[in-house]
Amino acid sequence: MFFWIIIIHFFGLILPGPDFFLVSSYALREGVKSALKASLGVSLAVSIWIILSILGLNVVFHTFPFLQIILSSFGAFYLLYLSFKIYKNTKNDKIKVQKTYISAFLSGMITNLSNPKAIFYFASVFASFDFTQMRWMLIVLIFVLILETVIYFSLISLLFSKPFMVRIYQKNLKLIDYLSAFIFFAFAVFILSSNLMTMIN
Repeated sequence: MFFWIIIIHFFGLILPGPDFFLVSSYALREGVKSALKASLGVSLAVSIWIILSILGLNVVFHTFPFLQIILSSFGAFYLLYLSFKIYKNTKNDKIKVQKTYISAFLSGMITNLSNPKAIFYFASVFASFDFTQMRWMLIVLIFVLILETVIYFSLISLLFSKPFMVRIYQKNLKLIDYLSAFIFFAFAVFILSSNLMTMIN
């Protein structure tokens, strides 16, 4: 079970989502330092999800479903804000730093904590495992999963801050920014509409 969880977590990480686009955006626009801060924020949030999942996250959300709605809705509005900031940058012909009111670290943390993919992933997949049989191995598992997350997003930060990636981005600046803005916007609309349907039903 130990290695199955690690493999599942790896494939969960590599599926592109808001975390990936956020970290790569910081790397392309502000460089590796800001991207690493964002990746650490994402990693901390993932660590929180991992610990909560092992402690019974699925039970908490089942008992208090409004908590999931509040958390994901907050994130949806933040994604709309990021979408608007990126869209504004499409008017520029050169790479411009995205100025936000919070740090890259907090931006990464908020994005992941409110990411519906993370919520459903940890609340369903992780909650399906019986961690009570692992005992002391839980500490090792938590450490490995957190390390796996940090390494993955650090590699994304390093890769997208390389000059050749920046040149590719520069050549396709408007297209990539429009696509990124649309992805963040689409995620936000999906979250809000899902929450609305949940409340109606």
